[in-house]
Amino acid sequence: MTSITAPPRNAWGLRGHDPAVEMLRHAIASGHLGHAYLLGGPKGVGKETLARRLAQVLIAPSADDPTVPDLENRAAKQIDAGTASDVEHIAIGGVCDESQHDHAGDRSTRIRICQVRRLERVAALAPFASARRVFIIDAADDLQTEAAHAILKTLEEPPPSALFVLLASDPDALLPTIRSRCQEFTLRPLPHAALAAALEEDAGLDPVEATSLARLAHGRYGLAMRMHADPTLAVLRESAEAEAARLASAGRNERFDVAERLGGAWYRERESVLATLDLWREWWRERMLAGAGVSDASSSPSTGEGGGGGDLRCSAEDALRGLRAVQTAREHLLANTSAQLALEVMMLDLPLVPGFSSVREGAVAPERPVEE
Repeated sequence: MTSITAPPRNAWGLRGHDPAVEMLRHAIASGHLGHAYLLGGPKGVGKETLARRLAQVLIAPSADDPTVPDLENRAAKQIDAGTASDVEHIAIGGVCDESQHDHAGDRSTRIRICQVRRLERVAALAPFASARRVFIIDAADDLQTEAAHAILKTLEEPPPSALFVLLASDPDALLPTIRSRCQEFTLRPLPHAALAAALEEDAGLDPVEATSLARLAHGRYGLAMRMHADPTLAVLRESAEAEAARLASAGRNERFDVAERLGGAWYRERESVLATLDLWREWWRERMLAGAGVSDASSSPSTGEGGGGGDLRCSAEDALRGLRAVQTAREHLLANTSAQLALEVMMLDLPLVPGFSSVREGAVAPERPVEE
């Protein structure tokens, strides 16, 4: 049996994403760093970590190489801790300048216009202790429509000392005009074997556990490390994928029962319902790739493994229908459509895939939405 070695860490200490790191280092060295970057890729692939490394190299560069961050520097550690004065993190549930707003408590599911107005105000200020003020927008594909247009205006007329890093699991959901004003990088998962080797080396996992975690994380290093730190995430993730597989061959009554359960949970646990739908999107995407005979780090076209699908086979066209159905339901939920109606329409639009024999042994459908 040929042993697989872990991919070496690049100059920024990351596993993978070497092309993006090297292009950013070249831009820094040549003095041609852009004012806005868009990092695309699935959740847990390393978008936020790469954004932090970019901020660290600009604010706390190594004395030996200005294109490499000094991770032992106090400012670099503050960026990792989220306390750096010149690095702003804009996310769902974050702060704004309106004292009466409580985005964390009012179950926000999108980045709001008031948060972007605060970004505009802060971006116009001079940095406190460095040459650049860095704004990390996570997730840019969950901007309110008004917030997206406000971001666009800022990107069109950026303050000279501001750098914007947009993170998006689905870059296609952004306004085309926003994408056109960003330099875009797509971050891809590691091959399963390479991730398993990295987990053995970095987390001290045994080969069996590392391989299982790499498969469940679909090649995403950050997600794998989070699931290692909190095993309940792996259990809930596997359960959600098992339910997606079960629904693919379920009848209308069973599907509507799930729609009713999730519809009721939407008004109490919005983030959990969205996390469940996100996992279902991933699951259908894996089926689509397998049906099209396309191989990537997180699927096997010959077996369909990698997404809780057991012996499930479906065409790429059916999988695309499933992916679109889940995506449309997610958009309708965020647009404040009746939750149960949006989910019932999704269930009607999901393709019926006969011949599904069993989900992976030990997988159990979740009793509640996923929390991730």
